Amino acid sequence: MAAKKRYLFVLNLGLLGFSSFLSLFEPSKARDDLLENSSKQKKHSYSLGTLVEKSKNSPLEKLKVENILLTLKIFADKQYDYNENIYLAEGNVKAILNGGILKSDMLSYEKSTGTLTAKGNIRFRKGGQYFKGKEFQFNILKKEGTIKDVYGIIDIKNVLNDLKLDSYSEEILVKDRSLSKRENRYDDGIEFSLGNIKLPENKITRSNKSVGLINNWRFKSNLITINEKGWKSNRIIFTNDPFDPNQISFEGIDIIAEEDDNENLLITSSKTNLILENRTKIFIGKRIFGGEKKKKNKFQFIYDAKDRDGLVLVRRSNTKKIINNIELELQPQFLINRAILGRTYSYKNSQDHNIDFSDLFGLKIKIKASDDNWSFESLNDLSTLNTTRIQSGIRHSSAFRKYFRMPILEDSSFNIFTTYRSRAWNGTIGETEIKSALGAFIEKNHYFTSGAVKNNLNIRIGTAKYEAEKLKNNSMISLWRSSLFASLDSEYPIWKSNPKNSDKKKETFLSPVSINPELVFRTNINSAYFKYINSIEQGFLKLSLGPEIRLGTLESDFLDYTKLSVMPGVKIKFGNSPFKFDNAIDLKTLNISLMQQIYGPLMFDVISNLNIDNRSKNYGDYYDTKLGLLWHKRSYECGIYYHPNNDAGGLYFRINGFKFGNSVKPEF
Repeated sequence: MAAKKRYLFVLNLGLLGFSSFLSLFEPSKARDDLLENSSKQKKHSYSLGTLVEKSKNSPLEKLKVENILLTLKIFADKQYDYNENIYLAEGNVKAILNGGILKSDMLSYEKSTGTLTAKGNIRFRKGGQYFKGKEFQFNILKKEGTIKDVYGIIDIKNVLNDLKLDSYSEEILVKDRSLSKRENRYDDGIEFSLGNIKLPENKITRSNKSVGLINNWRFKSNLITINEKGWKSNRIIFTNDPFDPNQISFEGIDIIAEEDDNENLLITSSKTNLILENRTKIFIGKRIFGGEKKKKNKFQFIYDAKDRDGLVLVRRSNTKKIINNIELELQPQFLINRAILGRTYSYKNSQDHNIDFSDLFGLKIKIKASDDNWSFESLNDLSTLNTTRIQSGIRHSSAFRKYFRMPILEDSSFNIFTTYRSRAWNGTIGETEIKSALGAFIEKNHYFTSGAVKNNLNIRIGTAKYEAEKLKNNSMISLWRSSLFASLDSEYPIWKSNPKNSDKKKETFLSPVSINPELVFRTNINSAYFKYINSIEQGFLKLSLGPEIRLGTLESDFLDYTKLSVMPGVKIKFGNSPFKFDNAIDLKTLNISLMQQIYGPLMFDVISNLNIDNRSKNYGDYYDTKLGLLWHKRSYECGIYYHPNNDAGGLYFRINGFKFGNSVKPEF
């Protein structure tokens, strides 16, 4: 039976090992008034005093463990002490350690062996971490143990800070309360791509939050083994999806979780399988969950038919700091198609299509430098290392930007730029080349609202010397050009559905965010004046306007999302440019943008411009067209894009990350 005399026994260093393990998990989001009311003091202490059957709580004494004051307080329907060696708590057990709370049906501690055991409906939470399991056993003296049938949520970014033993309970409770009110929220993600185009932002979410990592994961495992350095498991399933059944998950084999040198938690899986829809399993090799922002894969493929004869293998290298604020990035390339063909057709000015060994390799060199109010970037792209072809095989651009304040324009930037063999596109004229350019301009960007109207203003004033293709033929001319350019984009909301009056499901299958149907009216005003050194002038004013409507909520499988924008444009001009790249053409245009759900996650995306000027020789021609076919779901998306006007394309795969809210359940 319970001992009758008062005693105190010390729960020494092992408590730290137990807390280190608990620090690897994220909490449930339910409120706990008992925890909130009992964690008010900032001095941390621990005791097990005179414990009697039916007692509801234990008194508090102070305990110092490795210069850290701890608080351990236990609540239970029944508490026993057997010969001052075995402590047992049964029925609605709550053990509070410095603001963290462990719940179970039974909790026991055997002093002679240092074994702490919890059984039955085990749950633990503190700060931003949570786990639940069937049985937990930990040897405090050896600092090792196991947990069976575990499910948890891990916030990798904050896991180690959440569970510092000297953290104040009040601070953690405030954090917990804010978490408990939160819904699942699209927060971050990872992106993989192949091709030679810049992928557009997601038009459904209206943002791309793929920052190279996913911070929050749900996981489950039959058995996790704990040791002093961290924990490990033979098999763990991770998912970024906040709902069940999950749409994507990762099966990790031979998992090890440890703290790295930068005090970040690293979870390393020696073998990893990507599982789609709990059916398709794809082996993806060794993976690391956690740490700092994920580094991109070292190798990737791109397709460049114009400069590199087709398929290219690229090796990414880490960005290296040269001195202080100067960074260097090198990207060696192996030209696969050129190696297979044994010839090259990328250099039009050369009649010699034969290659030597140095033609099989390319190199991209990127240099960045920055300070508080200036930045510099230089990009040098070599499609061959053959010195006899360097002039035809290099493309260069560099820009220096200095931020300052000036009268009228206020916050502005001063820009100096150079370029060599720059590719440019000009409407139905198509692609043209700027052989070289050197110049400077002052730029002002200003975002402002006027009532319900959102506006974005851009102004540029500058001068530059260009060597580029003539308007009438492909020969090169060199001239100075002074320019004044201004544009104003405006958006006026006409109608938007009220989410309070719509029966929206919290669990969306086809989108990471809720969608509100809406109708907005957009306008774009562009104006420019160019003065060339040979007294030639050109000026134009273009007005484009039209509606953009978004219908559907992506809650049904068939035609439940449509986003359509139609913007006719009219351009008034005088004069002509001597250059091909900046001559104002396509005086009447129609811009069309359509994104349409076909069935389920299958989406079609198209953007194109049409020349509707019946006096133009290019009447009826399409330009700047982008076609996309997408597979769009809540937790991931993938797709293929093709730009027919410049023979460019790309594939991509995105995994969405979420901040988990109350709806998360261990069912996956």
